[in-house]
Amino acid sequence: MSKNKVINQQSFHDGKVVLYQLENRPKQKWLCRIKVPNGKGYLYRGTGTQDFYEARKFADNLFDQLRIKVQMGEAVSGKQITKLYDEFEEYFRTSAPSEYSFEYTTRFLKTYALPYFSKAKITDLNDAEVTKFFDWRRTNGRRKAPKNTSILHDMSCLKTFLDWAYRRGHISKKIEFDRPKNDAERRPHFDAKDWAKLTRYLREWVKDAKTKSGPIVRDRVMLTNYVLILANTGIRIGEARNLRWRDVDTQPSEKEGEPDNIILHVKGKTGLRDVVARTSDVKTYFDRIRELRCEELGEKPSKDDFIFCHKDGKPIHNFKKGYSALLDAAGVALDHQGQKRSLYSLRHTYATFRLSAAV
Repeated sequence: MSKNKVINQQSFHDGKVVLYQLENRPKQKWLCRIKVPNGKGYLYRGTGTQDFYEARKFADNLFDQLRIKVQMGEAVSGKQITKLYDEFEEYFRTSAPSEYSFEYTTRFLKTYALPYFSKAKITDLNDAEVTKFFDWRRTNGRRKAPKNTSILHDMSCLKTFLDWAYRRGHISKKIEFDRPKNDAERRPHFDAKDWAKLTRYLREWVKDAKTKSGPIVRDRVMLTNYVLILANTGIRIGEARNLRWRDVDTQPSEKEGEPDNIILHVKGKTGLRDVVARTSDVKTYFDRIRELRCEELGEKPSKDDFIFCHKDGKPIHNFKKGYSALLDAAGVALDHQGQKRSLYSLRHTYATFRLSAAV
């Protein structure tokens, strides 16, 4: 006896819709096969139910939907999402706004979306199916349930893929879904009082290092100017890590008698952008690092050299440990709400300074 022997087969609409079950299946759910008028081939779907009348209703509705699609000139059955993904990745590799965006989007799709939609075709997707996916995603994180902030990022990734599918004609209309509220907590920054306290401490901290031996002086000089540059430019950690001397530029001020503007050409998760420092003092901070490198190299660093680097010229990956120790020593590790300040607090401090200056 065949393992997949068809049983209880019944046809409707002049044989264009067929409901059937397969022998030896434990749940005996109804399956359907549909031949659409003027369409090509057959479409096979599971009805998801053991109830015959519910299965008939499912098949009739699907038959009507497919018939309308054919009348409107739309594809009855699209490509499988897993096969279509390779085409998308090839496109997005060169069109993504940044390497970070490419890696984040493709990682999400491969980790969550493709496994979930592994058996689906692109034409199976609609608003309801995508909503079901994100209901599932909320309870399926790699370590714990994701926050709304993560869900918002994931939705942007999936929308990038779906919008591309729409532009390429794989689906007939854009798919929309409700976005949750951003539940991200306010990121701590430095208020004017604590920022003044930190900058005063930095001066004494570097002076104290000069009384000690070893690499302490270098570490403190590099970290001090790193903190001052980030807080006065708002550049991201990844942007600072990749910053080279050729990326620092000056531009004459539009107002006569005022110092030049310091321009940083940075590349991060949002792509290339130019950043204007909020104060010309930033030039002094870069000069201190350049002076340190001149002493180490015996000559000026080249334009291609990394700015925030180890003695061997390799970029410093993370200042987190030294920065945390610095804030503890300065007594400004926590903001007035008791939140621990991080390196990203420097970026938010810059934003706060600019807002207070009505920029």
